[in-house]
Amino acid sequence: MTNKGEKETRIYIYVKDVVSVAWNKDRGMLLKRLRGKKSRQKLVDDIVARGGECSHQNLKKLEYGESESVSIEVLEAICTALEISISAFLSLLEVTG
Repeated sequence: MTNKGEKETRIYIYVKDVVSVAWNKDRGMLLKRLRGKKSRQKLVDDIVARGGECSHQNLKKLEYGESESVSIEVLEAICTALEISISAFLSLLEVTG
């Protein structure tokens, strides 16, 4: 948020130019919430079925906020399996955080 009268600066980058995304417990809780009642293993199976890579252990670490970052490829695979865009995932965090 900006103060009245100040201009807001926005920076746009291509997702393909991003190597990794910083991770924290809030993002982990959002991931877990979006997974819903689907088991971690089912989500991993969905990721693999769509050509992505993410192990059950990696997904668990992400949900518990135990990772400092996640590669854009893994995040993209997770979001695809959850049927949400990366930008929507990151925006949801800002709205619900």
